Amino acid sequence: MKSFTLKKSLLLLFLFLNIIAVTAQDKLDTVIMSNGEKRTGKIIAVKEDAVKFIYKGESLEYEFKKSEINKIEFASGRTEIINNATTSDATSTSTSTSTSTERKGLIAVLPFEFITNDPALSTSAMAEQLQNDSYLSIKENTHGLQLQDPITTNSILAKNGLSHSNIKSKTPKEIAILLGVENVVYGMANVTNKGTSSYGSGISTYNGKETDKKDNKKASGTIYNSNNATTTINYETKIGLNFYNDQGTNLYSESRNSFGTGFDAYHATINYLIKRCPFGSKVKN
Repeated sequence: MKSFTLKKSLLLLFLFLNIIAVTAQDKLDTVIMSNGEKRTGKIIAVKEDAVKFIYKGESLEYEFKKSEINKIEFASGRTEIINNATTSDATSTSTSTSTSTERKGLIAVLPFEFITNDPALSTSAMAEQLQNDSYLSIKENTHGLQLQDPITTNSILAKNGLSHSNIKSKTPKEIAILLGVENVVYGMANVTNKGTSSYGSGISTYNGKETDKKDNKKASGTIYNSNNATTTINYETKIGLNFYNDQGTNLYSESRNSFGTGFDAYHATINYLIKRCPFGSKVKN
């Protein structure tokens, strides 16, 4: 009887230890990236500047740079901090703590979406140039608004990994809340190089002398050419503006072709559109 009881106890102990072993095998390592993303699987090697990793249910090996990792939570329960400061920065800048009351009356202009067929024009430089021109136009031609400086706007966007090229990855509502403003302005400029035109005239001048030789006159001299023609590049420009509030509502959406073919024709078009926005000096009440 005692022998049977002992065998039964040993069997139960074996089963208990086996359950613990299986449970331990099911536990996985978790790599938490600097952007907050969690990656679950098995760490197979830790190098000086990287971590080798296999995702759960896969066999392919991946390598993550340590500079992109916040911390590692091992299956054993141990946690290793890799880049503590990076995560805290990402967390603090990825969300806004502003309230709707604090955002009231504030407006920000985003870098423009700039489309052109002219390789001589810098997309990023023009995106910010048009942003700044629109900021100045809103400052001059609207009422009842408090503007956020473009430097502040672009700084907040950059800290959150956003620029003119990928800003559409977030909704207008998310962008407004992120910037801490009630209204946000999206702009688009389509500038097409239509070729060149030349204006002016060419003048030819003759400078010479005559000589006598047995009553026959002989002329000699040089022809000089002077060209006063001016060559200009013709552009076709279209500007579009969209105003959204922090609820995601589109308050104003208009576009207009610029008058004239000069490169700076967009200035007048921006002023025209902003004067007629809901806050503009020429809005019809």
